[in-house]
Amino acid sequence: MSDGPPCPPRPECGASGTLSVAHLEALARLLCARALREVLAAGPELFCPLERHAGPHLDVVLDPGSGDALWARWSDGQGPDAEPDAVLPLPDCPAITGPEACPHPLGHPGGHGPHPSTPAP
Repeated sequence: MSDGPPCPPRPECGASGTLSVAHLEALARLLCARALREVLAAGPELFCPLERHAGPHLDVVLDPGSGDALWARWSDGQGPDAEPDAVLPLPDCPAITGPEACPHPLGHPGGHGPHPSTPAP
């Protein structure tokens, strides 16, 4: 018996932004060297991975895998160089899609996404 065709992928929001020098300096004061290297390796660019929605937008800055990740949050209407109004720890969404947990924060808008390591159907 077939489960039917796979669900079509949900359209990602795609709103973009950029961590400012001030954000990076603050993170440098707060994070250990290894964590800071991870943030710097990812670059200052932000991209909202949530399902299409009106802001605020979110992008993970650092996920230590402990149940909370650091997320940058910014608003609509600031253009591609929008700077976050906050970088804050948010608890992980407890929803499960397939074998992996939803990679978004608790209470995110839209549907639950597959974990980045889960191959798309």
